[in-house]
Amino acid sequence: MRITFDHVSSAYTTRTRATQPALQNICLDVDTTSLIGICGRTGSGKTTLIRHLNGIIKPDTGRIFVDGADIHRSKNSLHALRQRIGMTFQFPERQLFGQTVWEELTYTLERREVPHDQMKHQVLSACALVDFDVHALRHRSPFSLSRGEQRKLSIAVILSLRPELLVLDEPTAGMDRANAFSFLHRLRTLHQTHQAQIILVSHDIELLMHVADDLIILAHGSIAFAGSLPQILTTPHLLRDAGIPLPPIYQVLQLLRQSYPQISLSVQSFDEALQEIITHVPR
Repeated sequence: MRITFDHVSSAYTTRTRATQPALQNICLDVDTTSLIGICGRTGSGKTTLIRHLNGIIKPDTGRIFVDGADIHRSKNSLHALRQRIGMTFQFPERQLFGQTVWEELTYTLERREVPHDQMKHQVLSACALVDFDVHALRHRSPFSLSRGEQRKLSIAVILSLRPELLVLDEPTAGMDRANAFSFLHRLRTLHQTHQAQIILVSHDIELLMHVADDLIILAHGSIAFAGSLPQILTTPHLLRDAGIPLPPIYQVLQLLRQSYPQISLSVQSFDEALQEIITHVPR
């Protein structure tokens, strides 16, 4: 999927009825065959950006294209686009409504009249991909689950619909560090082995660097950076200007690279960074 933001700007009205810019002259051209990470501090415009993607918010100025077509050219085209994009937001409990986990997982598929055996296969496959124990939890209320399990459930619901593009807003919120990295590793595997197209949104640059191919950095509603992981590591001042600290392991690699320029910055895990150091730094 090719997504283009053409000079998109958007504003919202505050409680005092003042106009506050949310996005300012956004120009982006994104190929979602790469795993995309969107990062920025709270209030930078991350969630607003992805809500424009499937037409939840319409820009005040500018246009948005998907595969060359303006997403707002007609109601039918917008409806068709929403069938192609699966999206979960920062607070998954607000998207849940079923009386049981199984009802939550099958509701939309039943209304699309998916045959029972196929529906069951899609649901179980989706749950397995995100390590959600549907067999143990199927009769539970979604609202009785932990926030981490609710998040897995909401993503499994979207995955079971088999969208072309999966957009996840803060998918690891409420998880400890180990579970967050494990969950993102599953998404990375899903991208690599099933060619799933994924956009991840997070305030945590270290988590995104662990899995993303390309990064978009937002600051104050504007694009501070858009490019590959190696590119952002060679221009760390762009992260600093956006108020995002470079993760410690990359700081170490950059310092070592001053003496050992053969060290690569294109690593996505601590183990890869350690291997670079072992390989290129004399003992």
